Amino acid sequence: MSDVIMIEPRTQELGNGVVAREIQLGGTPRGLVVLLTDATVADGEVVEVMNNLAVEGLETLAVPAGPGVADLVEARAAVRDWYGDQVGVVGIGEGATAALEMAQRRRLGAVVGISPAPDVAAVEADPALLTPWLGLLGEDAADLSAAEVSRLRRALDRGSDVHSQVVVYPGVGADFHRRSEDGVSFAASYDGWQRTVEWLLARVAPRLTPLALAWRERQAS
Repeated sequence: MSDVIMIEPRTQELGNGVVAREIQLGGTPRGLVVLLTDATVADGEVVEVMNNLAVEGLETLAVPAGPGVADLVEARAAVRDWYGDQVGVVGIGEGATAALEMAQRRRLGAVVGISPAPDVAAVEADPALLTPWLGLLGEDAADLSAAEVSRLRRALDRGSDVHSQVVVYPGVGADFHRRSEDGVSFAASYDGWQRTVEWLLARVAPRLTPLALAWRERQAS
């Protein structure tokens, strides 16, 4: 029997029929991560990712990618007093493509896309990023060819002053992030998760603790 205690996310209505799942943490959380998903991401996987981020001290808001969702999650983040670079985004599948669009349109702490499939020509036409973006892809994924991945990397490198990185895992497909007993897939999923966490923790600005706020007030007076 597993002794791991999982937090059950709460359901939250965001408006326009969009229902999100949310994990709020006590004390002083490190930041908020918006998890953008699609229909291929099972509920159990969503809960597992949210709990893994909670281990890192990060609150989460999981929502299916779709039109207008970025505005809704930004409004919900503000209710929880999370703003700008205190917010990170992790997208999976279609959510990863939407996450890249958020990195182009919004100033956040960090964005990670797991198996994105953007319109490369559209990115080449408008490659500037406002938020650091990490893209993780499987080499055998059907959505982007090796040539398209190279074009995407070059476009972001040349067209944006904001840091971006594209990592391609050989021998795996778009679902590489789902751990399996296969050694290659397991290694790719493990490395991808470590990179995701490091990208977020290095860039998402932590909320000040009560002691830090008290110190700031003393300095101001």
